[in-house]
Amino acid sequence: MPDLYYAVESLEPDRSVGFLIKRCGVLMNQIAERSFGSQPISFTQWTVLMTLTQCTHTSPTELSTHMGHDMGALTRLVDELQREGLVRRERSEHDRRAVEIAITAEGRRVANAAKRIVVDLLNQLVEPYSREEVDALIVLLQKILARMQSLEASQSQVAVPSVVRSQANSSPTRAHAKGRRTAKRKSMD
Repeated sequence: MPDLYYAVESLEPDRSVGFLIKRCGVLMNQIAERSFGSQPISFTQWTVLMTLTQCTHTSPTELSTHMGHDMGALTRLVDELQREGLVRRERSEHDRRAVEIAITAEGRRVANAAKRIVVDLLNQLVEPYSREEVDALIVLLQKILARMQSLEASQSQVAVPSVVRSQANSSPTRAHAKGRRTAKRKSMD
């Protein structure tokens, strides 16, 4: 068994890779949102537009997963962008029942115009470090990202078969629990 880096007894947030990445992400979003104060879009909207510049058509589910937003928040975000004429919803060419989100020419123009703000912010962020240090950090972050994607993919493949899910949804235990909740509410009346 390999020598493990972390132990329950010694884990501290300021030494946790997960905590540090999360905290950096939160701070980056806060700083970037303030930097976008004079723009017609927010930083969050810009990240959606930039994602759509990389993949011209994407499903709401794919975009939600990529952005880390729940579907409700993503729907509101896309609604705002669509009202501004920056994205559009289209029927999928592969499955006419499905809807995909696509960036418009105006959305691409707005996203590219706001890129300067992010470039300036990133340059401020890495200014104290040498080019070699920044390159090394990027390589390490890319490796961590690839590892996380691999772990996430392996966990999502361990899915509960649909027969088991449907049995669980109609199990006597669920019906019994629902009956208890109903009876409890009636007794409170």
